[in-house]
Amino acid sequence: MIDRVDQTLALWRSRPFEWGQADCMLSIGDYLALCGAVDVTGQFRGRYTTEREALDHLAASGGVGGLIEMTGAVRVPGDECQRGDVVSLDTGEIEVGALCTGSGIAARMHRGVKELDRRFVRLAGVWRVNSR
Repeated sequence: MIDRVDQTLALWRSRPFEWGQADCMLSIGDYLALCGAVDVTGQFRGRYTTEREALDHLAASGGVGGLIEMTGAVRVPGDECQRGDVVSLDTGEIEVGALCTGSGIAARMHRGVKELDRRFVRLAGVWRVNSR
């Protein structure tokens, strides 16, 4: 059986971060589509090229949670996540879409994929998807 979390992380590491093509939220959208959720990335891919434009699209769509919920992923109460869940990572400045790897959280950022121990991050939301 394919482990979609490992498959996704390998893809994220193999392609450079690019606003409007392969950025944090489009990468989460691709993962959700791979897991069988509604693919909403076509509404956004290629429509912006800067962080500011990405943040404008994000705000107009209801934030990270709004974008994730457009795919049909189901929000779970609290902030306990399990491998394969999509999360909204609260950085203190902005929220970033990320992926639960089990004991960690992986986010696609400008400088590559950042993996953080779950104990050291604050989550604003958790959405359950069929990741295996």
